[in-house]
Amino acid sequence: MKILIFLALLFTNFQLLAISPWLKNIDDKNKQEQLDLRWVASGGEADFQFLHEKLQLMNVELTPKPVFPSKPWSQNHLVYEISKTSSLKMQVPYGSIEKVTNSGLEVNTNFSLGYKNKTIKITKLTFIHNPKKDSDFDIVNFKLYDQDGHHVFNTNNIHIQYSKDKKLMNMKHMDISASKTLAKLLLLPNLAGQILGQVHTYSYLSIPKNAQFQIKGGNCLTNPSFQNTTNFTDIELVGMPSTSFTDAVNWLGTVNGTDYLILAPSAELLNVGTADVPWWEKLSGTFAPYNNDQHPYLVWDVYREIDNRFEQVAQSGLKHAFFSTNVNCSCPGGNILGTGCGDIYGVGSNNRSDALGLRPELESFSGLWDSCGSFFDPDCVGPPGPSPEITSGSTSTGENRLTLDPNDIVPNLYMQAWYVVRDDINIFNSMGYKRFSPTFSNNIWSMNTSATFNSGPAIYNYVPKNTMNLMQASQTLSTNEGHLTVAVKVIELGGGLYRYNYAIENYDFDPQLNVYHIPFDTSASLSDTVFVDPDKNASNNWSFSRTGNVLNIAENVSNSQDWGQLFSFSFTTNIAPAKSNIVLGVANPINNSTISALSLAPINLFSDGFEQ
Repeated sequence: MKILIFLALLFTNFQLLAISPWLKNIDDKNKQEQLDLRWVASGGEADFQFLHEKLQLMNVELTPKPVFPSKPWSQNHLVYEISKTSSLKMQVPYGSIEKVTNSGLEVNTNFSLGYKNKTIKITKLTFIHNPKKDSDFDIVNFKLYDQDGHHVFNTNNIHIQYSKDKKLMNMKHMDISASKTLAKLLLLPNLAGQILGQVHTYSYLSIPKNAQFQIKGGNCLTNPSFQNTTNFTDIELVGMPSTSFTDAVNWLGTVNGTDYLILAPSAELLNVGTADVPWWEKLSGTFAPYNNDQHPYLVWDVYREIDNRFEQVAQSGLKHAFFSTNVNCSCPGGNILGTGCGDIYGVGSNNRSDALGLRPELESFSGLWDSCGSFFDPDCVGPPGPSPEITSGSTSTGENRLTLDPNDIVPNLYMQAWYVVRDDINIFNSMGYKRFSPTFSNNIWSMNTSATFNSGPAIYNYVPKNTMNLMQASQTLSTNEGHLTVAVKVIELGGGLYRYNYAIENYDFDPQLNVYHIPFDTSASLSDTVFVDPDKNASNNWSFSRTGNVLNIAENVSNSQDWGQLFSFSFTTNIAPAKSNIVLGVANPINNSTISALSLAPINLFSDGFEQ
């Protein structure tokens, strides 16, 4: 019966051909003809790159073993031939890949996966497209069936690119996840949904002679409309997609010699502005409109709420974006995100050593990154030329990755992602978050990510933005050098005591902060002080001191609050909260040496201070 079902999947032509919104409004006499045409990809090679370090941690044995076990997972390849007689068909109206309508690419493989006394030998994998996509931003999802008709893997988060001149098509950066069937076959139930690596395919492309490659009068990638006085850049993070077979946040391994978890999310974005956005891969050359290799950057962070405090407990390096899929619009994939177009990056793409650099290298407010002297170009060789091979930086070193101390895990954590985009008019719709609750079993961490995606920063879940009441306050500041949020939650403890819990987040204020001045009544007591920053280094924690009617929380070693960081601090006192201004000191002043924020503080309204 399983074989019959598999054959039905293989030879059935799925014709779910509902027209996307961008196509509905096209007035072209040839539109139906273009919709009916089928481009065909066949033959070629498939390149499997498994997360060999993660497999080892799960006690899952991959055979053959990686040739370069000390190098990043993405530099270990299992390359197999795709049968020349197998193919997939696509609907590609006006040169934009709309959907896969029929598939059956067969890859002649030769590897096995084993767990304890069970071994699964895989000698063939057939790519069958899933017509019920979990995400509108994925052009296609595949189910991979082995030689016995077992559904062993799933793929998603695909990047597709073709060359009409060379007649080639690449399907790249597809995350491979374990299916429920594979988990059952290996007797390892919680393997299901785990990301195991990526697969890339390279196939020959047959294009119909009468295929059109752009809408008449369209400019798309050939004559883009970049940011100017009339066009504006606005990138929205619209999701961190969970699917029916994998998680939005995935565990990718553990740092060598520790039990720190390495995590990364998936991310979907949409160009909601009126300007096309450059998406050039780093060190790839010099291009309009900025005469450099400008591209967006993705960062992700983990927060937790504990004892009424809001803390940042982990932060990633700087992910350099390198390709735009341009889904649900008239633009083909490439190095410019067209207006109205969507894009997707999977967990694997966000864990590639050749894309992860150092966060402090970026000027976040301007969106400027200088390759000279950077992690990727330490000798200032510069473009043009491909990115240098990253020979170190395997996942297990934790280099440039988000690493989470398991001691910081609470039932509900927050994973926040943010696309930093040059000239973006609204940074807050470029970020969003999901809750997740990690659990550990059979040497496998499961993230249990919530299905609900929330737009904006996670701190808004702690104290909603623009709040001002007797016990909570939140103000987001917009300056000519960046943005910050100051939030406070006050808890009445009884016996005349109050617990003040502050969280101050620097989003893109590059001059950094080095001191907070809190109005503090001279008669107020001070006890049980707590300071938390994301570096987990107690030796550089800021110190508390009092000067007259001011409580100072100040940097005492080199630990200024940089962009993308949330610092939190708490104390107990005997004075009830009152509305008052607190002052933030700037570490490297350019235009302003201090910034003022309206908040709550333990100040007697009838005494001198900063109150309003």
